[in-house]
Amino acid sequence: MSEVSKLKIVAYKDTTSTERLGEYIMQLNPIDISVVRTVEAPAESSSSDGSSATAQTETFRPAKYTFKFTLDDTGAISLNLPNSSGVADSISMLEQLTVVPNDETHQNPYVYLYWGNTFQDSYFGQVTALKYDYNFFNISGNPLRAIVTLTITEVNAIIDRTFQSPDITKMPVIKDKDNIVKLSIDSYDDKKYYIRIAEINNLSSIRDLKKGSSVLLPPIKK
Repeated sequence: MSEVSKLKIVAYKDTTSTERLGEYIMQLNPIDISVVRTVEAPAESSSSDGSSATAQTETFRPAKYTFKFTLDDTGAISLNLPNSSGVADSISMLEQLTVVPNDETHQNPYVYLYWGNTFQDSYFGQVTALKYDYNFFNISGNPLRAIVTLTITEVNAIIDRTFQSPDITKMPVIKDKDNIVKLSIDSYDDKKYYIRIAEINNLSSIRDLKKGSSVLLPPIKK
């Protein structure tokens, strides 16, 4: 198996994709992949005359990709581990590149997936879950095999990749009487950012918010 045919995860510091943190090339490709995309009817908003109208633009709903793959250092497989020091160190390397928050952005890294024609530079997101199960050990108790499950949640490509600051990205749940002007004031201490919030979340009006849904409020350079 060549290196090109293996699934590769490339990690970046933020959404600008200019500061590369490293890459993780899987020893073995995933044994299964689960894709979840939620589908909802377009939210209703009020038109200029006060009547109910259906939003023309769908709010972005991220897909979740869950991969399950094996790391094996028993000697049964001739392919190299991502980290030659062993299974535990390979998992530690994966954690550093995907789930450990950056000291400056306070967020875990953003990742691109590269694998064949399916994920060839077309999938961008953040790891939202990482699980691993050790199921074989040597006489000293060091893990020789692990099953890793990784979930990556898609990030909207519409987001302006210069829209950054040291603040933390927030995804508040919409409550009664919420509107994007109020969210702009609450999150950024200024109402002027409501237009930017609407653009990022594909909202057609300041009232185009559905109770119980989430809105992405990324960091802003003020």
